[in-house]
Amino acid sequence: MQLLDLKYGAFGLDINDSSVKIVKLEKKRGRFVIASFGKTELKPGIVSAGIIKDGKLLAETIRFAIKNVKGKKLKAEHAVISLPEEESFLQVIQMPLMNELELKSAIVFEAENYIPIPIKEVYLDFQIITPIKDDLDHIDVLVAAMPRQVVDSYISCVRAAGLIPLVAELESQSIARALVKNDTSEYPVVLVDIGKNNIDFVVFSGHSIRFTCSLPIQLTETNRDELAEQIKKYIGFYQEHASHEHLMGESKVKKILLCGGGALAKELPKFLTQNIGIQTEAGNPFINSPLVKSSAQSADFLPFTTALGSALGGINVENQ
Repeated sequence: MQLLDLKYGAFGLDINDSSVKIVKLEKKRGRFVIASFGKTELKPGIVSAGIIKDGKLLAETIRFAIKNVKGKKLKAEHAVISLPEEESFLQVIQMPLMNELELKSAIVFEAENYIPIPIKEVYLDFQIITPIKDDLDHIDVLVAAMPRQVVDSYISCVRAAGLIPLVAELESQSIARALVKNDTSEYPVVLVDIGKNNIDFVVFSGHSIRFTCSLPIQLTETNRDELAEQIKKYIGFYQEHASHEHLMGESKVKKILLCGGGALAKELPKFLTQNIGIQTEAGNPFINSPLVKSSAQSADFLPFTTALGSALGGINVENQ
């Protein structure tokens, strides 16, 4: 969950069921530019519901994607990779006040109450959530976990493609880094990543992700009603269970931001606004990167939101 130093030259690598996407940033004349980007389609069955089924073909596709990026030839070896939301476990929990060393030990035991598989079978990470207001008598902690078998399979494929994986993070973390301005929202905002085979639903409020789920929906012109109903369903579930968010204002969702290739569907934001009753708009994947310059419009990079968020994770802002 920490930013990386630009000396690694890391690029963002987004692997999902249908494609491999790459975004590489570099510093030029005091500002960052998109140096390389690209998308390569995956053959059906190589990755399914976030699970790698054919590691050899995936590694070959990653190598092909690297060789065929637009812009500058990609020479970087280090990658920040996003992990599939379908296989992740994420929970905000409250812990007693303690120092960070004590928290590292305590969080492992506490996480066992929330993760449905044995703790020894997952990689576990956590982030202390700084409240927007109030001095708290407890610590809010975002706990993220993913099965070791899933993570290891992605790491193995990335290495087989000749790359060095610097960071592996949840897809929702990459999306939030790209779309939520200054990583802060005074009210809950819903991020909806519309992919080819599934749709990821993320709630962000305060300084942290609060809730995620992955929906096995393929968006078409004829099932927009289903998408709207699913979004309403999960917003309702979240708002019924939301607590300890310590926001400045009310805790109701006020905005929905769309990203992913499906976000470009004609008049989709207008349709969802009318059917959900919450302002819906296409997200701006450049909102946290004012120094990034590109000849492309921000809408053109909506399909690359996750990869761009991972690429931003490869920059140490102190180097600006």
